Amino acid sequence: MEKLLFLFTVLLFISCDSRISTSELEMEVKQSIIETLSENSESEGIEVIGFNLVHKGGNEYKGLLEIKMPNYQAELTNTFMSLLIEQDAQIMNEAKIENKFSVEVIYDGETFSWEIITD
Repeated sequence: MEKLLFLFTVLLFISCDSRISTSELEMEVKQSIIETLSENSESEGIEVIGFNLVHKGGNEYKGLLEIKMPNYQAELTNTFMSLLIEQDAQIMNEAKIENKFSVEVIYDGETFSWEIITD
């Protein structure tokens, strides 16, 4: 009888655990990052190309965010040179630049917060 009660208690405890898996959290955080970037006018043209998340321990997770962003330096240089020589100039390639950033995530089992580390 005690074994049955113990088994029932363990099953009840497991079924009440509302934490999502790391891969599910990864998808949720990535979507949140994409939505936040799309709402910010300073982030115009930035495209998320990848995001991976690893559980460090406890409530802490570490992520790697891969983005493509406009090459503002090339755009500025080409515009400046075009003004100087009074015709279209393509001095620098304006293709988007790929960057990688660390992301720190805290997840308490119900809500999460994230921060992109730019240092």
